[in-house]
Amino acid sequence: MNSARKSFFTSFTTFLQFINLLVWAGVAYAAVVLVLRWSEGAEEGFPLIAGVEQKQVSPDVDSLAVSKALGVTPVQSASASLASRFLLVGVMDGGPSQGVALISVDGKPAKPYRLGQAVSEGFVVVGTGPKKAELGPQLGAPATLQLELPLKK
Repeated sequence: MNSARKSFFTSFTTFLQFINLLVWAGVAYAAVVLVLRWSEGAEEGFPLIAGVEQKQVSPDVDSLAVSKALGVTPVQSASASLASRFLLVGVMDGGPSQGVALISVDGKPAKPYRLGQAVSEGFVVVGTGPKKAELGPQLGAPATLQLELPLKK
């Protein structure tokens, strides 16, 4: 019957060894936490402790002012009502003499228009490029309206 009631710790020395192990495990845990918190500031943007969110600080930048300072001249676009009539759905740029733009006019289903083909009264496709199409009064004339593909969500 005594053997069934035996304690987990067979002697007082075993008990002290177990307490010693718990104390050193606590010291090691504290050291690891301190090192991780200290090195957290060393690499911005890479959280070393799970659950800690890094704060990203982005300055408020006026992109229009920056573009003016860098000498960028904005493309003169048509009025907002005119620009809202056209929606670029797709584009295939085939170089300076070839290209097709898939354009929706006045909310109707999109149709393909080749370079030089009339899109609407007074507008023909005068150029295509990566993710853009340019409309103007006639082929070879400077573009009066630039259409860009909408950003994907």
